[in-house]
Amino acid sequence: NKFMWKNKLTSSQEEKLDKYLFQMFWLNSKQIETIIRERKELDFLNNYRWALSLWAEYTQDTKQKIIVTLDWRDTAGKGSNIKRVTEYFDIKRHNEVAFWIPTAKERFEDNWFKRYQKYFPKPGEVTFFDRSWYNRAWVEAAMWFCTEEEYNWFMANVSEFEKTQIIDKKIDFIKVYLSITKETQKFRLKRREQDMKRWKSSFIDKQAQEKWNYYTLAKANILKMTDSEHAPWMVLDSNEKWLSATEIIKAIINTSEEVAKIISKNIDLTPNPKIVRTAEQELERMQQAGDLDKMKPNFKFKQAA
Repeated sequence: NKFMWKNKLTSSQEEKLDKYLFQMFWLNSKQIETIIRERKELDFLNNYRWALSLWAEYTQDTKQKIIVTLDWRDTAGKGSNIKRVTEYFDIKRHNEVAFWIPTAKERFEDNWFKRYQKYFPKPGEVTFFDRSWYNRAWVEAAMWFCTEEEYNWFMANVSEFEKTQIIDKKIDFIKVYLSITKETQKFRLKRREQDMKRWKSSFIDKQAQEKWNYYTLAKANILKMTDSEHAPWMVLDSNEKWLSATEIIKAIINTSEEVAKIISKNIDLTPNPKIVRTAEQELERMQQAGDLDKMKPNFKFKQAA
């Protein structure tokens, strides 16, 4: 199944094998191994997609409202995770929201959250934000697009906004940080340039690696200052996109304790500790990996007009 017998082949025998496989399937053994692995991962994910469909069926009359935000570095898999989660999900039950560069009016601090609020879910809906209001303290801070005053105002008010405008209004909130390594990002950026996703490339992407340590500063500040009891961060290892999508599905199903209890009889809904971390656990991991030592000490904020 995993070509374990290949270890017994000499290099010349392996070369002959690859030539034969290429003649038969236009694929070499490494590519076939990848297909087998991805097929297993897809079968695993499809079990949870089925569970999500069952959850949607059970909750269609409850008028439940859910927000799922996916944030962080370029190529972390925000859009692809949303696609994998919702591929077989009732199109009437979910919305996906992504934003262009904010207008001058939207940049005003008293309007920043309003830009996102108008897309909050209606009863019975799940809204996915492909980058959320945290863009102010993440991309804008790391890329020097916002002023220090704008950044400080956001950090001082975001937790209260989430409490009063989401939690207190009975909206279930899943706040996701997709974590990838610098090497994974470099690989994905290169692939983006080579395939049909060139449209996703931008000048911000081209600086993602160069400003990695500014993005790390943004990440550390946000995890320290905006993780709260009412809106905790769920950090997902997104180097494996299939597995991170599965954890998002679990989190959605678990918003309904009664339904989750029924579904869990057939499928495991407990978070995978190899993929899911709390903000505190992620900061500890970053400390042990030396990431916090490498990050920039301060942002270079945009000068106020």
